[in-house]
Amino acid sequence: MRLDIFTIFVLMATICLLAAVGFGIGWWKHRSERVLAYSAATFGLGAVSTLLLAARGRIPDLLSVDVANAAVFAAMALGWNSFREMNGRRFLVLPVILPCVVWLILSRYPGFYEETWLRSLVASILIAALSLGYFHEFWRTRGVKAEVRAVLLLAAGGNVTVFVLRAFYSLITHRPKNVLEDDFWLSLALFVPVIFLVALAIGGLWLWQVRAVKTLQHEVEIDPLTGILNRRAFDRSVGALLERMHAGRETMALLLIDLDHFKSINDRFGHPAGDRVLQDFARTVEEELRKSDLFARYGGEEFVILLRGADLHDALQVAEKLRTRIADQVVEWEGTPIGLTVSIGVAATSGQSVTLADLIARADRGLYGAKGSGRNRVVIAAPV
Repeated sequence: MRLDIFTIFVLMATICLLAAVGFGIGWWKHRSERVLAYSAATFGLGAVSTLLLAARGRIPDLLSVDVANAAVFAAMALGWNSFREMNGRRFLVLPVILPCVVWLILSRYPGFYEETWLRSLVASILIAALSLGYFHEFWRTRGVKAEVRAVLLLAAGGNVTVFVLRAFYSLITHRPKNVLEDDFWLSLALFVPVIFLVALAIGGLWLWQVRAVKTLQHEVEIDPLTGILNRRAFDRSVGALLERMHAGRETMALLLIDLDHFKSINDRFGHPAGDRVLQDFARTVEEELRKSDLFARYGGEEFVILLRGADLHDALQVAEKLRTRIADQVVEWEGTPIGLTVSIGVAATSGQSVTLADLIARADRGLYGAKGSGRNRVVIAAPV
């Protein structure tokens, strides 16, 4: 197989440049998105390094060999970090610097610099290692279509395979080759990265969009103070859940919780103290619930819990446990202890069709009864 190497270099540079411009515009519009900045830098550096490699023989080797290859390694490491960022992991500086430093130091030694096969061996090992890092990040990526993830894994895996084979080829043959000579392995080692670059550009944009949608969804559905569901998200989640539960005739229970005398806490200690109380309360309740339960802030100091598969007896046990634990704990605020109690209304279904409004109404009557009989207690409504 013979490919025009210079054409491949130009194609790679064009892909990198277009991707850099696209991600750069995206970052300009969304300055807080570091992923877009990393991606723009990745493809921008990739375009520069590819053009320097293509200019071999026309510009000094310091630029077309030393700087160009170091830029390739830095670009790949930056891109790898951008996918780490998408997976919620921190930026690692060492993988960006170390390959570049190793390459530039080795390039200062004539024995390394004059042996093309040795340069090819080291470069192939470094690129394969960085590509393996991409493969690992793509493997860890969740929440995207299986087809997209499979393409990214295939592209990264192909890049790893090609450069591992090229490293073995260089080690075994010791063949001196000019970087722009039409050689099977060099052609393959450039053609596969073209596919890899396209996959990175499209996949990176896709993953960022998925991440952006999740962030927006989080902002829409999550109460910013307590970090739990808000009323809109709870109503939507329960509505869909009720339909599935009715089909299977499952039971469920609902707890409506009100923080007793919460206004007086704000009046006595200030709203920041009230916010801390709400946060500690939400954290305490979350610790007592199952993953299948739904917990939301339904109003200012009013909260709601849906217990799947629970009857009145189960709901009563959970409600009493929550009431006792809240009453026993103290929130420290600027050296002053703040106590808190809650009133809880409980309603449950027995498997028949019921709406969320029905459950809320019945639990609200129970909550009203708990407040009217002295607060800091649980009152059960009759089953629906």
